[in-house]
Amino acid sequence: MEITLATLPSYLRQRPEMTRIFEQGTTFRIEEIGDGNLNTVYRVSDAAHTECSIVLKHAPPYIKILGPDYPLSTDRLTFEARALELYDHFANGTVPAQYGFDPEAAVIAMEDLREAHVLRDDLINGTVDTAIAEQIGRFMGIAHSRTHINNVSSAIADHYKQQFANTTMQSITADYVFTFPFTEHETNFWTPGLEPEIQRLKADTDFLEQAEYLKQIFLTAQQGVTHGDLHTGSVLVQGNTAKVIDAEFAFYGPVGFDLGLYWANYLLSYFAHQDNPRTQSALKTAIEQTWQTYTTEFEMTDTELKAQTLENIFHEAIGFTGLEILRRLIGAAHVKDIENILDIPQKLRAENAALQLGTTLVKQHRYFSDIAVIIERL
Repeated sequence: MEITLATLPSYLRQRPEMTRIFEQGTTFRIEEIGDGNLNTVYRVSDAAHTECSIVLKHAPPYIKILGPDYPLSTDRLTFEARALELYDHFANGTVPAQYGFDPEAAVIAMEDLREAHVLRDDLINGTVDTAIAEQIGRFMGIAHSRTHINNVSSAIADHYKQQFANTTMQSITADYVFTFPFTEHETNFWTPGLEPEIQRLKADTDFLEQAEYLKQIFLTAQQGVTHGDLHTGSVLVQGNTAKVIDAEFAFYGPVGFDLGLYWANYLLSYFAHQDNPRTQSALKTAIEQTWQTYTTEFEMTDTELKAQTLENIFHEAIGFTGLEILRRLIGAAHVKDIENILDIPQKLRAENAALQLGTTLVKQHRYFSDIAVIIERL
């Protein structure tokens, strides 16, 4: 069943458990919100008291932004519902409360964080709250350590592998992060003037070998429950509290991928603020603190392998960081942090610096000993 503004009132009458926060007989006000590429999001409010509301997220059987000619399994919302439940269990309060899930219609009813705003917008405006970075580091550390294959029984690990076998979304990520940006693919685009550096990158056999190596880790390493799309656009901030959203890419895989995406988007913001040293300094601190709180959570788990485990996670995360930086510069999905720079020479300076760092991180990801070493290179 595909949900639309026209069909939602009838649908909600058949699913009262999704609207249980409202009084019986409430007249609903329904509006479409959000600008996601994959899914449709609606706000359902009490027409008389609009501050009382929920959010409904619906996965149509295709890529929303492209239309029915581009089919995509609605199972992606099943994985998101499972991830929300798991995150709430291990780290209560770090994700929106889930009120109900209908797998047949592919609809999740959840808490409406209407007063929150997207972390990326804060960073674009030069507002860097290191406490938010600590919270996200802690969130990742809890989710990863509590589900890591070294820290759970084989039966529980097998359960997670089955529950989060999100191969369709994993394959999409593999293409758009690890492969397409470094080929002559139709979805790639970049700022005029970046072409010489891009061609050098595509001809760099050492880089391409490391990118392929990291892609195979991404596709085959089964370590823990991984959000799969944890960047600064997937974090909502309200006051000094952060909540993680958009977990439809969640899978059981290399947990360093979450760290890599998160760090990369902080670093892209860093390069976008090349004329604001105070903001850049705060961003560097935030990146370091993310790792510190992450490792603290891991070290609370009882495993003889935790030192080696963290070293492996770190090295893979650095490689993933580099690839995420690069694909946001030359692939299909760019970031507002960079795209909002209207002065082309200034934008190219930021992009060239980011491209050089991204390339280095991919090629040398196994040789960095600590996040502080990378921060010193900036």
